Amino acid sequence: MPSIDFVILDRERNVQVRFQRTALETKCDPSASYSVIDGILQRTDGELAACAIESVEAADAPLLVKWTLPVPKVEHIPRADIQKLDYLANFLEVSSSGLHQGVKLLVPNNKGYIMSSHIFEERLRGAPYIRKVEEYVYPRQLVGPPVLSDSSLAALIQSVVCCITVDGVNPESVAQSLDARRLAVIGELRPYSMSWRCFQAARALGVSVVAYGPPGHWLEAESQGSQFREAFIPLDLTGDAGLPSRIVNAVKDYPEPIDGITTVTEFLLVAAAQAAEQLNLSTSPSQAYSKSVNKYQCRLKDGSNSCLLVRSTAELHDLVATNEETVPVPGPPWIVKPCNGWHSLNVVKASNYEALLEAVQKVSSHAAYTRAAPAKGDPRWQTDALVEEYCDGPEVDCNFVLWTGQVLFFEEMQLLFPSALPRAEQNALRDSLLQSILRLGFNSGVSHVEARVRHSNHEYRETDGQTMDLHPRPNPPASDPGIFLIEINARPPGYVDTCSSAFANGVDLFALQILIARGDEERVHALSQPFQVPPHVAIAAIQAERSGTVVSDDPWGDLRNRDPALMDHVVQHVMNFEKGEHVEDPSLDTTPWLSAFMAYSTASRADLLKLCADVKARFVCRIE
Repeated sequence: MPSIDFVILDRERNVQVRFQRTALETKCDPSASYSVIDGILQRTDGELAACAIESVEAADAPLLVKWTLPVPKVEHIPRADIQKLDYLANFLEVSSSGLHQGVKLLVPNNKGYIMSSHIFEERLRGAPYIRKVEEYVYPRQLVGPPVLSDSSLAALIQSVVCCITVDGVNPESVAQSLDARRLAVIGELRPYSMSWRCFQAARALGVSVVAYGPPGHWLEAESQGSQFREAFIPLDLTGDAGLPSRIVNAVKDYPEPIDGITTVTEFLLVAAAQAAEQLNLSTSPSQAYSKSVNKYQCRLKDGSNSCLLVRSTAELHDLVATNEETVPVPGPPWIVKPCNGWHSLNVVKASNYEALLEAVQKVSSHAAYTRAAPAKGDPRWQTDALVEEYCDGPEVDCNFVLWTGQVLFFEEMQLLFPSALPRAEQNALRDSLLQSILRLGFNSGVSHVEARVRHSNHEYRETDGQTMDLHPRPNPPASDPGIFLIEINARPPGYVDTCSSAFANGVDLFALQILIARGDEERVHALSQPFQVPPHVAIAAIQAERSGTVVSDDPWGDLRNRDPALMDHVVQHVMNFEKGEHVEDPSLDTTPWLSAFMAYSTASRADLLKLCADVKARFVCRIE
C-alpha cells in the first residue's frame, strides 16, 4: 500500500486524530504473520477543510477521512465499532490530552485464531521507548488480513490487532479453530499476589478454570477470585490414599465437561496425575511424578550411588558400623535434606560426622511440606533424611518444556538471565538433564531442574568487593565439566522465577503448563519460542533484618516515590508479608524472604547487578 494519510473525526467528542506519513509494510521476513502501519498520532483540531465534511449528514457517528485524494473521502465508522474495538476511543483519549506519539498498528497477513490474547503485552513488557501496548483481541478470536482497496480504509483500521509505539511482534495465530476448554486447578496454595499471573495466562488462552481447594480460599471470594475462575469447588486436600478419588468425584460432579487437571503444589502432583489417569485426561504418568517428588528415588533413577536414605540417627550409626566406620557417601562435607520437601526447607550442610548426626536428627523428626513445627503423631507428614555428596561447582536452575520427548524450550538460570556459563556447559546441562527427566518417565511437560556443574570453568566470586557473579576460573580444572543432578521438579519454577522467565525470554511457563495439561500440541509448539536477543534480567530477594510486625503500608510504592528512575527498572515485585503480619526470626531457615523483585537492564549484566544492589540498599520496610 502506498503512503496514506487519514483522520478520524469524532464530532460528538469534538476530537480529530490524524495518522500521517503512514505506510503498510511487512517487516523484514516476507513470510511474517503481520504487517505494520507506521504513523504519528496527533491532535488536529480545526485542520479539516469544510469541503471534506459539508456533504456528510449532521450526525454524531464518527468519520474516517482519507486525506491523500484530491477531494478528501469520508467514510462513516459506526460508533458501535469504536465501542467494540476500543482502540479508536483510546486513540482519541490520548490525543485529547495533548500527547503526540509515534504508533505502529499491527494487522494480520493471514487468517487464523489468536493463541493468547496478551502475547503482545507479555513480550513487550519493559521494552524501551514503549508508551503503551494496546491489544484488541480476545482468546480464540478469528482474525485475518484486511481487504485493501481505495474504499477499505475503515476495514483496514478495524482489522488492527495491536497498537504499539515500537516494532511489532508476531500475533501468534493458528489456522485451526480453537475450541473452548475447561481446566481443573487443584490446590493453589499461594496467595493472590503470588499466583495471579497463572490465572491470567489461562484467561488469555481462553481456558476456563474450575478451582478446587479448601473452603475460605481467596479464589472462593467473589470480590477477588471470580475474575480468575469459572467456579470454586471446596475439596478436602488431605494427602491420604483417598485424595485421587475425591478429585475424580469432584471433577465428575461438575456440570460441565473438564478437559484437563493440573497443579503446581508439590504434594498434590501425584494425586492429580492419578485422578487424570482415572478420567482418561492428558497427563504424564503418575509413577513418574512419584519418583520426582521422592528425591531419593529421583537420584537412584539417575544412577547415582552418592546418596543414602536413613530414617534416624540410629540407622545411620548402623550403616557406618557395617561400612568400616565410614559414611558410605563421599564426604565430608555432606548435604542432608528431606526426602520429600519443598522451598529448600531443612537443607543442611554437614562438615563432620557429629554435624551429620545433628542434621539427620533434625530432618528425620520434621514435617515435610510445611514451615510449621513437626506434626507429632501424623505419619503422613514425616520424611526420611537424604544424605548426599556435596558437589563444589556453580549451582544452576534449568527450565525445560518438553513435548513427546523433544525439547521445545530450555533455559539455564540462577537468578540472572541470560546464563553466564560457557555455551559448552549449557549444552552439557541440557543434554544430561534431559536424559534424567526422560528416565523418570516424563515425555511432555514443564520441568524445573536443579543441578551443579562439577569442574566448571567458571566460579562465583567478588570482583569489586561487593558484587558476586560468575567469572572464569584463573586456573581451569584439569577434568572435563560434569553434571551433578540435585532434583527434578515436574512443574514450573516458583512464581517470581516463572514471571522472570516470561519477561526475559517471552515464554510463559504457566501458559505452557496449562496447554500441556489439555494436550494442545500446536499452541505448545508456537508459544515455546524464545526471544532471539533477551534482555539482562535478575531476580533478587530481600530478607528481613529482624523479627517483628510489619508496619509499612507500601514499601515499594514508597521507593517509587523516592526514586522513580530506579524503579523504572523494576518490572515486578512481591511481598511475602503485608502490614500487620508478623515476621519470625530471619536467621531461621523456615522464615521466608520478606520481599522479592525482578529488575532488568538493556546495558549489561554488570549494570543489572548494580541496579539490584541499589534497589536493595534503598528499599525500606519498617518492622517493629
